[in-house]
Amino acid sequence: MKFDTSGPPTKEMPLAKWIKDYLEDLGVSAQLQEVAPDRANVIAKIGEGKGPGVVLSGHIDVVLAGDPALWKETQPYEPKVKNGKLYGRGACDMKGPDACILQAFTENAKAKFKKQLTLVFTSGEDTGGWFVEKVISDKLVTKNDAKWGVIPEPSVMRIVRAHKGAGGCVVAFTGKAAHSSRPEWGINAIYHASDFIQEIKGLQKKLDKDNYPLLGHSTVKPTLINGGLKSNIIPPNCDVTLNARLIPGQDNNATFKGWIDEIIAKMKKADPTVNAEIKGLGCSVALDVPENSEVVKFLTKYLGTKPEGEPYYTEAVNYTLAGIPTVICGPGDIAQAHAPDEFITLEQMDAGTNMFREIIKKVCL
Repeated sequence: MKFDTSGPPTKEMPLAKWIKDYLEDLGVSAQLQEVAPDRANVIAKIGEGKGPGVVLSGHIDVVLAGDPALWKETQPYEPKVKNGKLYGRGACDMKGPDACILQAFTENAKAKFKKQLTLVFTSGEDTGGWFVEKVISDKLVTKNDAKWGVIPEPSVMRIVRAHKGAGGCVVAFTGKAAHSSRPEWGINAIYHASDFIQEIKGLQKKLDKDNYPLLGHSTVKPTLINGGLKSNIIPPNCDVTLNARLIPGQDNNATFKGWIDEIIAKMKKADPTVNAEIKGLGCSVALDVPENSEVVKFLTKYLGTKPEGEPYYTEAVNYTLAGIPTVICGPGDIAQAHAPDEFITLEQMDAGTNMFREIIKKVCL
C-alpha cells in the first residue's frame, strides 16, 4: 500500500516488480507483462502443466487519494492499523484483498501442487487501461490454466456471480449560432439536448419493466452535458454523455444504439431542425455465471450463503469470456472504497485469507 499506484497518470510498475520479486523469493517463477510505460501485470503459475486449477486475480492500481487534508486517520500511502482496521488508499479496493491472496499462497508455497494455481495482478482497472485484456489476448492465462476463478473485489465476502454490463456514448447535437437577441435566427442545440434528456427519462421508464434475475433492469442515464459558446450566443452545439448499465440480452451495441436511434428519429420527425450524431458508442457484456457452476457451488458450500448480483462492472467478465467462469468474492466493503480514510477490517482480511487458503487446499493440493 505504500506504493502510489493512483492515477491517472498511473505507475504500477514499481509495485508489479515488488510482487514479482516477492513471489520469486518464494521459489515461484513470475512473469512481468509490460502493458504501457511504467505499467505492468504480474502472472505466476504454480504447478504449471499439472492440469487446470484456479485463477486468483486482483488489480493493483487505485483511484486518486484526493485532498490529503480530508484524511484524518493516516495519509493515503502511509498504511496504519488502528482499532482492528487497516487504513490507507487501496486498503479495501483492492490491495488489502490482494494481500489476502499472497498470504494464502505464502502459507502453501512449499506444498506439492496437484493442480495449477494461477495468480494474476493487473493494472488499469480503476485508473484506465483495463489491462486484464492483455493477459487474455496474449493468452497468458487460458482455460488450460484454470477451470474457474475468483476476484476478491470488496463484497463483504458475498458471492457475486452476476453483474451488469457497461455501455456509453456521446450524443452530439449541432444547431446554428445567432445573436441571443435574435434567437429566431439560430437553432438552439441546448434545447434539443434538453428534449433528448427528457426522452431518455421516458426510455428508462420502459426499461424499468424488464427485469433479470439478481440484476433488475438496465439503466441509461445522462452523466455529462457540455454546450454553448457564450452567454449572448444561441448555442450551436451541445454534447450529452450517456452511461448505461445493461442486463443480459441488452448488453450489446445493436440494442443500445437502437434505443438512441429511435429517440433521435422521433425528435427529427417532430422537429426537422434536430441534428444529432452518436459518437463513441460501445458496450461490454454482463457477467452471468450459472448458479450450478463449479465455482458458485464451491463458494456456496464453503460460505453457506447464496450468490447475489451487482450493478457494477469487473474484470470477471474477461476471464469468463475466455472460458474460465469467474465470480467476485472478497473481503472489505465497497462503501469504504474510493473515500478518504479508506479502510478494511482485519476480521474481513482474515476471512478473505481463510477462503483463499481453502480454495488452494481443496482445488490445487
